[in-house]
Amino acid sequence: MACTLPLAFLVLHGFISLSADSCNYYFPPEANFTIPLNYNELSSKEITWKHNDNVIFKRKNGISSTPLGFNIKDDGSLQLKGLVSANEGTYKAEVFNSDGKSIKEESFRLCMKEKVSKPSVKFTCSDKYVTFTCILTNTEGVTFKWRKNREPLNGEIKKTLIIGLKEQIEPDTITCSAVNEVSEETSDIIKPTCKAVSKSIDRRSLFGFDFLTMVCILAGGGGLVLLLIIITLVCCCLSRRKSQMRFEEERELRLAPLTKTQHPYHSEGQTKHPSEPEGQKQRQRPPGGAAPGSTGPRPTARASNQAEPQHRAQARGRPPQTPMDDDEEHPPPLPQPRKKGPNPPRH
Repeated sequence: MACTLPLAFLVLHGFISLSADSCNYYFPPEANFTIPLNYNELSSKEITWKHNDNVIFKRKNGISSTPLGFNIKDDGSLQLKGLVSANEGTYKAEVFNSDGKSIKEESFRLCMKEKVSKPSVKFTCSDKYVTFTCILTNTEGVTFKWRKNREPLNGEIKKTLIIGLKEQIEPDTITCSAVNEVSEETSDIIKPTCKAVSKSIDRRSLFGFDFLTMVCILAGGGGLVLLLIIITLVCCCLSRRKSQMRFEEERELRLAPLTKTQHPYHSEGQTKHPSEPEGQKQRQRPPGGAAPGSTGPRPTARASNQAEPQHRAQARGRPPQTPMDDDEEHPPPLPQPRKKGPNPPRH
């Protein structure tokens, strides 16, 4: 219980402070304003108006005893003229019966508010939207109203308005109104056009299609062309390699008979000692003259000299530089000397 009372006091005090700070009516500077009371039985009653607990008007039985430049209507409403900031505050009306008993009491709080200035509207275009901005010098406590073709756009109370580019048609008109508690001002009518945006959209298109789509198509086509070029180069390299290998094989086949061809003066099965020159073999003969049954002439010194270079060429592994016809690939064997037989007896 002891904690409940302080809590209730704080809540009540906060409510009273909030009520005192909030304004019931607003007035612009140098304006005339009437605080309504709406009480029609004042002929035999007394009415008093106070401003911040100071009596500013009092009337009883239709007679005003303290006129201070204020006046009331038949229903008791207080009329104010030429208001300034000094007229802000709490106004309290109290009605008494003939016995002096209070039968009605009501308070009002007045606040002064500057009028809003006339706004202007600017718009900017993008690829998909048109953004409208209501420009105002002082936006404190101001709400905005937008109209399209003089029809209100409900729910649009912000400083900016965004409309889809497809929804905005060139003949459409847009207006903006700035509203506060004491005044309302409306901007001039504008007819937005987004031709610059259409040009930018054209610049972002490629060959009449969307820019990104065409970039993807061209990138895919370029990749395919590059792949075909690589495949073509690989095929050309393989073909060139095969041609080179075929050429080497044909060359080997052509050189094979030349490398296998032996000297025309030797048979295929006959071997020759590498350390014995051919000239020395031809000069060997038994003592006593030519061997019987010899079929060829004795080799001369010129023939021996010609045989030595041939032997040296064979020792170096080079084939003899002698032209050969196709018929001489397999030369006939050299004639062999006749074997020595027993000599017939002499008579």
